[in-house]
Amino acid sequence: MKEKTQAVLFIILSAFSFSLMQAMVRLSASGIGTMQQVFFRNSISLLVAAYLIKKEGLRFFGPKEYQPALLARSLFGFLGMILLFYASAHASQGDVSVLNRTNILWVCLFAALILKERISKEQIPMIALCLVGTVVALRPTFDSSILPLLSAELSALCCGVAYVMISYCKGHVPSMTVVFYFSLFSTVGAGILMIPSWVFPTPKQWFMLILIGLFGSLGQIFITNAYQKAPAAEVSIYDYSGIIFSALIGTLLLHERLSASTVIGALLITAAGVLSYRSGRRKTGA
Repeated sequence: MKEKTQAVLFIILSAFSFSLMQAMVRLSASGIGTMQQVFFRNSISLLVAAYLIKKEGLRFFGPKEYQPALLARSLFGFLGMILLFYASAHASQGDVSVLNRTNILWVCLFAALILKERISKEQIPMIALCLVGTVVALRPTFDSSILPLLSAELSALCCGVAYVMISYCKGHVPSMTVVFYFSLFSTVGAGILMIPSWVFPTPKQWFMLILIGLFGSLGQIFITNAYQKAPAAEVSIYDYSGIIFSALIGTLLLHERLSASTVIGALLITAAGVLSYRSGRRKTGA
């Protein structure tokens, strides 16, 4: 019970950390490009992951037979991060967080396509609720323009593929190796792509970029530890606390208005998450 309590605490701290990261992305977006933000986000994670791998005596790149899966996880995770950072810079944080939580829909669909997992009868209502919530979230009556919202949804799609690849590697590749591989890929990719648009940050922008990397690293470490301490089916529902955190941070720190559409979309997508959670608990006998 103690480990499960720790796992719940870790996943809530992860959601809070990622929400703060999104806010820092928004605050620094006026003078710093997306690729530069992504570079700092991952370069700090890379250093942290390298230190932990060295300390624990793990392999940096994992077994040879899992390189295609690790590469796919890194590529789609990188694309998803770029899209998420763009959306966070141009849309309200509550809207972005709501749409990003539709990754449960894409995880189910890609798990069926890639891992050949069957979509159960219990998952069908969850998928339907996710789709309805997405339609509500993409309505033009939202405060945010449509392009950043579409970017947030495409980010969730990319994350769905990335999470399925992590599932494929589970038990064969240590979690910190997956983090290192992804962080290295993203740091190099963003480092190359940011060269044409590089600007030398002001002291305030340096501070924001460091916070992006710090909060992103903490979020990744917290969520990795959460899924190591308890089954995903038992703790994944608590990641939906990120919707609340993002809405509150957006309102208090960024002075964003929380619209009725955001609330409705959040309720529908969270309901889908609850169904997924209960289905997972039944399957594991919890």
